[in-house]
Parts: sequence; structure tokens; C-alpha cells
Amino acid sequence: LSHLALFVLPSYHEGLPIALLEAMSYGLDVAVSDIRANRLSELDGSDFFKRGDCDDLARLIDTKLGVAPRRRCYDMSRYDWDAIAARTAEVYGHLSR
Repeated sequence: LSHLALFVLPSYHEGLPIALLEAMSYGLDVAVSDIRANRLSELDGSDFFKRGDCDDLARLIDTKLGVAPRRRCYDMSRYDWDAIAARTAEVYGHLSR
């Protein structure tokens, strides 16, 4: 992933898009379908194309690759597995009392 100029995720359905999160952790620019699961608050409107619309996808890829590749800095703190595990353990601890 560290050598990609652009990460593209043309999903129709996702749960939590782990592949997208991994690409973001590498600071990659992204082009993703506009499905609800991909609408992460760390992304902006210019990162999305209409799901299933090949012309819109091609336009977005051309636009993003038409400029120098850019690295991005996303706030990934809410996806930190150690923090998630600690919060989960707190919930279980509270429930077991």
C-alpha cells in the first residue's frame, strides 16, 4: 500500500470497511463509493463517487490522478484497536458486576 498513488474501493456493500481504514492509515488518497459504510467523517465530498456509476468512478480517478499524488493525514484515533479493546473490556466489566 505504501507505493499507491490512490486507493479505490468500489463497494456496493460493506460493514466496517477495514481495507479503507488500512489505506487511510498509510495516508493514501482515496476514491470510494458513496455507500453509507464508506461515509467516514475523516473523508470529504471529493473522495466519493456514485455507487455503481462507472463514469463517475472514472471521472474521480482521472481527477485525483491528474494532480501530483498526495499523502493525507487522517485522524485514525477512533479506530485504535487497543482503545477499542479497552472500552469493550469496560463494558463487559460493568455488565458482570
